[in-house]
Amino acid sequence: MGYVLAFLRFLTYIVIFIIFILIGIAVHILFFLSQSERFKWISFFTHYWAKITCWILNFQFEIHGEKSYRPGSLIVANHVGTPDVFILGALTKGFFVSKAEILDWPFFNFLAWLGMTIFADRKNKMQVRSIIKKMETRLNSNCSVIIFPEAQATDGTDVIPFKSAVFESAVRAQAPVIPVTIKYHDGNQPTIAYYGDSFFKHMLTLLKNPRLCATVFVLPAIVAGTDRSQLARSSYNAVRDCYRDVI
Repeated sequence: MGYVLAFLRFLTYIVIFIIFILIGIAVHILFFLSQSERFKWISFFTHYWAKITCWILNFQFEIHGEKSYRPGSLIVANHVGTPDVFILGALTKGFFVSKAEILDWPFFNFLAWLGMTIFADRKNKMQVRSIIKKMETRLNSNCSVIIFPEAQATDGTDVIPFKSAVFESAVRAQAPVIPVTIKYHDGNQPTIAYYGDSFFKHMLTLLKNPRLCATVFVLPAIVAGTDRSQLARSSYNAVRDCYRDVI
């Protein structure tokens, strides 16, 4: 039964994939000369792509805390696996900062590129300034940016310390930081939301799974201030403390 469900979901997602590819191409062509309009419409359609994906894969999540915050916020969360992306994308309009390895993933790579994802190559230390600048540009354009500052997926047993460099974008833009904690409730250790070491195995597991439930805790905003290291520590402490409280 699991493989039948996976096959049906895969076929449905192919249709959704084609529709959003066409929408993305159209937006890039229509608003080629207007970056602000591209930001506006790409974030709008990315939000609905994520919501539809959650519906197809039956990701059900409950939100605790603020359900609205000002555009142009830096949203930081713990990271377990691909469902984090869909859930946060469905939660808010914004742009993701993601590892460059996604460019090797079929289907998602082209969608991520059309969605104006900011790609981070962890092996290229010289790229950090460029990433921070791109994040700052979006924040100053009243577009939220979504990032997983652990810089890797974990097995969900704990939250590891956040990398501080990316918080420089919030300091420069004086953008509020919104800490978010995601907790899955499937009874597995680790949760099936965990990415693991194989993209295809991970996606097949998600396609076969009847339902995945999660709770999303949107924590109080943190003022950017002037110290990115302190900002990273404050955000990490907020996310980790909440996570440990609900284990």
